[in-house]
Amino acid sequence: MIVRTLSAAFLSLALAFPALAQTRYISDDLYVFMHSGPSNQFRIVGSVNAGTKINQVEYNQENKYAKIVLEGGREGWVEAKYLNRSPGLAAQLEQVKSQLEKSQSALKQQQQDSGAASAEQAEQIDAQQQQIEQLQVTNDQLNEQLTQISQQNNAIQHELDTKDEAVQMQWFMRGAGVAGIGLILGILLPMIPRRKKRDNQWM
Repeated sequence: MIVRTLSAAFLSLALAFPALAQTRYISDDLYVFMHSGPSNQFRIVGSVNAGTKINQVEYNQENKYAKIVLEGGREGWVEAKYLNRSPGLAAQLEQVKSQLEKSQSALKQQQQDSGAASAEQAEQIDAQQQQIEQLQVTNDQLNEQLTQISQQNNAIQHELDTKDEAVQMQWFMRGAGVAGIGLILGILLPMIPRRKKRDNQWM
């Protein structure tokens, strides 16, 4: 009974306080919109490119949204399912390229020393080269998707800006109408003749 009570207490504390900042990465196949609150009902405050490194500082258990902070200090809420613990394909591609360059450099040195590379190293280089080619194809596809999503984002932003201008114009027209009515009343009211009061007379 005591163990259950303590477990419940720890669980309540864990849910009550925001999570410590944790490093996460935006999924490679996505262009994520940030909202001002933990759901898509809140207004869009920005977007995050795929593969971006961010810090997760809070988590909303009910809506499955996470509050993130970018390196520049911008912050917002995104769906937690779009966050990964490991770097994206772009970072992996750079790591593989670095490993390939090291392997090629070692192979060249060995060829200079012995005149030939071992079959094992040659196979390793071929495998890494194939991996790079595959990642490059995937990266090109992701870049194409990012371009399309960026265009969609620009269209949405333009629509939001247009709506803001329309709302401001409506308020301006309403204010102008009220001011016009007040002006007309100010001109007409003095022109209306007032009725004179009758003097009380004794019959």
